[in-house]
Amino acid sequence: MSALKGALQELANSVQGVTLEREGVDTLVEGDITNLLEAGRRLDARKRQPGYEAKLKEAADIIAKAMKSRYGNVVLQEALRTSEFPTYFGDVLDRTLLARFTEWVPQFPAYLKIGTFTDFTRSKRITQTLGGTEPLEQVGEFGPYPERGVVQTHYGWRGAKYGADFRISWHMLLADDLGAFTDFPALLASAARQSEMRFATELYVDANGPHASLINSSNGNLLTGNPPLSVESLETAYTVFSQMVDPVTGNPIMNRPAVLVVPPALEVPARKILTATQVQQQDSATPVVTNSIIPNFGLQLVVDPYIPIVASNANGNTSWFLFANPNNGPLGPGLAAAQFDRLRGMESPLLLQRVPAFTSVGGGADPRGPLDENESITYRVVHAFGGGQLTWQAVVGSNGSGS
Repeated sequence: MSALKGALQELANSVQGVTLEREGVDTLVEGDITNLLEAGRRLDARKRQPGYEAKLKEAADIIAKAMKSRYGNVVLQEALRTSEFPTYFGDVLDRTLLARFTEWVPQFPAYLKIGTFTDFTRSKRITQTLGGTEPLEQVGEFGPYPERGVVQTHYGWRGAKYGADFRISWHMLLADDLGAFTDFPALLASAARQSEMRFATELYVDANGPHASLINSSNGNLLTGNPPLSVESLETAYTVFSQMVDPVTGNPIMNRPAVLVVPPALEVPARKILTATQVQQQDSATPVVTNSIIPNFGLQLVVDPYIPIVASNANGNTSWFLFANPNNGPLGPGLAAAQFDRLRGMESPLLLQRVPAFTSVGGGADPRGPLDENESITYRVVHAFGGGQLTWQAVVGSNGSGS
């Protein structure tokens, strides 16, 4: 029995305690999904009807029983021919999708700033994080007080909607094989999360390793010589990070690295480095064992499986990065190297169902179920997110090539 089947059975017992809000969906601005939004509004209206939760639980019960026996599958096939059940079946899939999406939490919020957006059309984000930190000047008895400002910095930004359709044909509904379509919510939830993860990785990794527009020699945050990950190179990166200054004022940024991000190939070496209490120094002809200071840094390790996927040309298995805490710094708000945004009011994927295409000649719903013009029940998953690079002083990196 698949993990999804277990989730549906659990949902059948606890669905009355689950809520799903779709407020703010109207912020989607692109006209080709107007009909989908109307379907979402109908879902919200139906949820407010008396007995909705009871009917939803009944639908989940039928689905769970169908997974256990042939008789249960017969009951499901009959239920799918009724006017209401296919709709509630879609709601069960929607809630299962949401459950799968929320149970798998990505790790990039540990080093990227997380926000929301309301407009697909913008291409820049304006921040005012630079300047304004100069030491205060002495003021005379009657002033004047010197005026102080900050430098507006424009950062590139891009966002879009993503999605896919999947169809359950009438033949599939009649077949004795629920596995053909009950795994779709879990698959779609995984697709949505992995889409987010790849997009987040592309903010700081390009085809050759550290993203050249964010991490480079001119900025001073690409380590000289691109050393492989080691105790010595990590100490060097920590020092470079700690020496970052505000380019407007020249004052120290007072930020410290908090997260070490590596590809899967470097997970084991990284864990050894972060947890080793002693290291062997090779500075002299005779190796000397000394205490390691790396554990004192308090670095969090994050393994990003998309680094070698995005860095497809070179250095995918050797690139590594140090990031600041994007939310908190020693003297206040943290610095973020990049920001990942989800559409406001639709932070989770939206699962929608296409309206039926036919009705019975004698009146009422199609007895075969809510089939569309392709003799299928069609579901659509929609997800919207975006982001952009921010402050290069919040990251130090190396492609690990040694050159």
